[in-house]
Amino acid sequence: MLSTERGTRNAERGTEARPAVPRSDFRVPRWSVGVLLLALLPPPARAQHADSTLQDTAALAPVVVTGVRLPAAPEMARGLTGQSATLSAADLDARGVSTLADALEMLPGVTVADELGTPAQLDVTLRGFQVSPTIGLPQGITVYVDGVRVNEPDANEVNFDLLPLEDVERVEVSYGPSVLLGRNSLGAAVNLVTRRGTAPGAREVEVSGGSYGRYEAKLNAADRLGRWDYYVGVRYEHTDGWRQATPSRLATAFAKLGVLAGGWNATLSYAGATNRILQAGSLPENVVATRPDSNFTGGDYFAPVSHLLTLNAQRGVGAAQLSVNAFGRSLGTDQFNVNASPPDSRQRNHERIAGGALQLAGRTGVLGRALRWFAGLDGQYSRTVVGLYAASPGGPDSLTDSVRANESDFGGFAGASWDVAPALAATVVGRYDYVRLPYDDLLDPTQSGLNVFHRLSPRAALSWTGAAGHEVYASWSAGFRTPALVEIACSDPTAACPLPFALGPDPALRPVVATTYELGWHFRPAARQLALGADLYRTDVRDDIFFVAPTATTGYFQNIGDTRRIGIEASAAWTARGGLGVYTNYGYTAASFRTAAVLATGRAPGNETVTPGERIPMIPAHRANVGALLPLPLSLGTEHLRARLDVRYIGPQYLRGDEENVERRLPDYTVVDASLEASVGRYDVRVAVPNVFDRRYVTFGAFAENPTVPGNPVERFLTPGMLRHLLVSVSAEF
Repeated sequence: MLSTERGTRNAERGTEARPAVPRSDFRVPRWSVGVLLLALLPPPARAQHADSTLQDTAALAPVVVTGVRLPAAPEMARGLTGQSATLSAADLDARGVSTLADALEMLPGVTVADELGTPAQLDVTLRGFQVSPTIGLPQGITVYVDGVRVNEPDANEVNFDLLPLEDVERVEVSYGPSVLLGRNSLGAAVNLVTRRGTAPGAREVEVSGGSYGRYEAKLNAADRLGRWDYYVGVRYEHTDGWRQATPSRLATAFAKLGVLAGGWNATLSYAGATNRILQAGSLPENVVATRPDSNFTGGDYFAPVSHLLTLNAQRGVGAAQLSVNAFGRSLGTDQFNVNASPPDSRQRNHERIAGGALQLAGRTGVLGRALRWFAGLDGQYSRTVVGLYAASPGGPDSLTDSVRANESDFGGFAGASWDVAPALAATVVGRYDYVRLPYDDLLDPTQSGLNVFHRLSPRAALSWTGAAGHEVYASWSAGFRTPALVEIACSDPTAACPLPFALGPDPALRPVVATTYELGWHFRPAARQLALGADLYRTDVRDDIFFVAPTATTGYFQNIGDTRRIGIEASAAWTARGGLGVYTNYGYTAASFRTAAVLATGRAPGNETVTPGERIPMIPAHRANVGALLPLPLSLGTEHLRARLDVRYIGPQYLRGDEENVERRLPDYTVVDASLEASVGRYDVRVAVPNVFDRRYVTFGAFAENPTVPGNPVERFLTPGMLRHLLVSVSAEF
C-alpha cells in the first residue's frame, strides 16, 4: 500500500458493512503433504549404526549455517556491530509473537505502528529509522533470512507476513550501519537464522485459536540421520480480523536439508508463502473514539505469493574457513486500494532475484598477537516489473503506468580485528558497493533512464574486556541507502507527480549517507544470571530523502539535506535458578531535522516548512519495556506452570504530516500483556490475554481529507491499537 491516505466509497455505506471476501486461492501441494507425513513418522532404529558425522563435525564446529557476510568468529562480533541483540526461538515462543515486528518490539528503543490497519503488516522504527511494508516510506533497516536480503527491490520495503518466523532458530540484530551487510543498513540489520535438524528427532504439532475468529495450525518435524539432517514446517492462520471486514489468511511452508560430508557443512532450504490480507487503514479521530473497530477503507487488500531457495555452505581451507551462499527468489504481489471516487487503484509487482556471496575468514598472528581477518564478494541481479492500474467497478483494469528495473548490485568487503593488547581489540572494516539501476518505461521507451550509485563504507572500532564480565566498546561507521525505484521515478521538481504516485524517468537522487558514533558497555558475569548494558549513539544523515509538495495535489521525492538521530539505550535482565526472571529496557531517541525544507503534508495548504531542530514524526522520544516470568505452584497434575507479564510504554509522537511540530501529538500509552503457561505430560498449553486492561490507544496518525463530511475537510486520521483479546494454544511433541 502506498503511504498516501485516501477516503473510500465504503464510508458512504456505513461502518457496519462486511463485504464478502474472495475465496482463498491457496492450495497445499500433494507432494508437501507427503513430505510432512513422512517427516512425522517415527524415526527408524539406529542402534546398530555409529553416527558417521563425527569425523566431519570435529573440523566444522558450526552446526547452524547462518550465511556469509557475518562474523566467522564469535569474538569478532563486538568489533563489527557494536550494540547487538539475539532473540532465541525460546524468547519468541515465550512471547507468542507471530511476526518479526512483534519480536523486535521486545528490544530497547523499538517502536511498532499500524499504518495499514492489520497486525500482519506493522511498521517498525529502530533508532529513528524505519522498516515497513508501506511503499513510499524511507527504509533504513535491512532484513535477511539466512544471509539473503529480503527488502524488496521496488521500494526497499519488507513484507513481514512472508518471513518464516515460526521456523527460526534465532533472530540476530546488529545496531547502526552494518558495513559488512551492505547498503540500506542505516539504523540496523536483522538476520533470521532458520532451524536445522538435530538428533534426537522431534515432531511437534500446535493448534491455537482465539478472539475475532482466529485459528492457526503449525506442524514441524526435524531429525539427523547420519550425515544428513532435515527440518520441515508448515503453518496456516485465519482470522476474521478485529476491525470490520478484515478477514485474512496466511499460509507458509519451510524446509531445509543439511549434510556434513567431505569437509563441507551445507544446507539447502526453501521458504514459501501465499497470503491474502485485508487492510483497514486509519480512521477519523472521532470514529476512533466511538467505534475503533470500524473500517474506513473496506476493500483494500494485499495478496503476495513468494518463493525463496537458499544454499549455504562452509568448509575449512587450510587454516581459513570458506563460506558460500547462493539464492533465488521470486515474488508476485497484488495491492488493491479503494478510492473516494472511481476509479480504484491496483498495483501489481513481479520480482525475480538471484545472487550469491563468497567469504574467506581466518586467524593469524601479528607481533605475537592474534589477528582475525575476513574478505569476500557478493552480488545479486533483480528484475522488477511494476504495473499501476485504474480499476473501474464492473469493467476491466486499465494500465496507467508500467516500468521495469533490471538492477545489478555488486559489493566487496574486507576487515580485520587485532588484539593490540591483552584486553584490547581494534577492528577495521571496509566495503565497496556498486549499484546499477536502469529504469525502463514499458509504455513509452523514450522515457527510460539509468542510475548508477557507488560508495566506499568504512568502520573502525575498539573493544576492551579487561574486567571480568565487562566489555566497553566504541565505534565509528558509515553506511548509505540508495534511492528506491519509486523515489527515482518521482523526483523531478519541474514535473511533480500527481497523488497517489505516477512513475516517470526523473533526475537521479543522491544516496542517503549515515555516519554513526557509538559508545557502549555490557556486563555479564560468569554465572550468566545477570545481564546489563548501556549504549550511547549519534547518527548524522546527509542527503536524506523526503516527499516534497509544491501544491496540495502534486509532489516529488527530493534530497532535503541533513537529519540527525541521538539516543541512549539501557537494559537489564536477571534470571534465578528456580525460573524466576525479570527484565527491563529503555530507549531514548531524538530524531530531528538539521536543514530547513519544504515538505508535503495533508494539512492545508498542502506543504509545510520545517526548520532545524524540529522532530521527525512517528518517532517517540521515550520507549520502555518491563517484564517478569513467575513460576507458580504446581497443581492439577501440571509439570510446569508459570505466569508472564509484559509491559510496554510508548511516549508521545508527532503525526505524519506535522513535520513542523505545530499540531497536537499522539498521546503516550502503556499496554500490559499477560499469559499463563502449563505443561501436562507431552502437552504444553498457553493462555494469553494481550492488552489485558483493554487500554484504548492509537499507534499511528496522519492528516487526510474526510469524504464523508461536507466540504471534505482535512482531519486527523488515526489507527487504533488492538483491543483486549484471548489466544489459547496447545502443542505436543511426538
